[in-house]
Amino acid sequence: MQFEPLPLVQAAHLGLLWSEYRAAFPKTEERPALEPVIEQFPENPAARVGLKFQALESFPIPRIWFANDQGSEMIQVQNDRFVKNWRKEGESHRYPHYDETIRPHFDRDYEIFLAFLEKNQLGTPHVNQCEVTYVNHILAGEGWEHYGDVDRIFTFWRSTDLVPPGPAEDLRLHTRFVIPGKDGRPIGRLHVDVQPAIRTSDNRPMYLLHLTARGQVGDAVDFFDIGREWIVTTFKRLTTNSMHNIWRIKNDASIGNR
Repeated sequence: MQFEPLPLVQAAHLGLLWSEYRAAFPKTEERPALEPVIEQFPENPAARVGLKFQALESFPIPRIWFANDQGSEMIQVQNDRFVKNWRKEGESHRYPHYDETIRPHFDRDYEIFLAFLEKNQLGTPHVNQCEVTYVNHILAGEGWEHYGDVDRIFTFWRSTDLVPPGPAEDLRLHTRFVIPGKDGRPIGRLHVDVQPAIRTSDNRPMYLLHLTARGQVGDAVDFFDIGREWIVTTFKRLTTNSMHNIWRIKNDASIGNR
């Protein structure tokens, strides 16, 4: 969740905030603050320029991570952002459900943040953008073997044996989709990124598939559910039925072994 900057929130307040989360999130790290990101319609071309210069009159307020002992859950806070992350730790760690775990835990921890701001008279967040991101590791050996086997994984790619160009060596992709509201007007975008990678634990090839839905409806967090639905539906449509069958069999076996 991104909101208008809270000018009264300083680094010392973020340190004090840790006491509210410390029992469940005993680990902490300090990171540079994230830049604000807002989906604009129509888009300002200058907003897509990657190089930015900024004159600083004071030291920037950092972003603070609060993590649990396992490193599987994390909260990130800065003076214009509140983020809740979940990440898989080990093969036995099952993904939590959005409705049962992810969203309720976000709401719980965000309420703690709001209560802290009110108690210390630091202002009230005015939400200007919501974001949902899913990161998928598509591992080799499960329906595909080489990076060139793109058409076994994704529905939008068809390989050719004709030379030129011949089979693809790998795939790198960034594409965007407009998310319309009920009246047909844009309320956000879905960003899809595909990159070849290596899993560090065993040097196993994989594709990283990032799906990020970002936008806003009104002044609340209703966009979370909209963005999540777009991500789930798009993931199904961008990946092949053969991969769906493999993942379904794997998930059923995992459930049976618990």
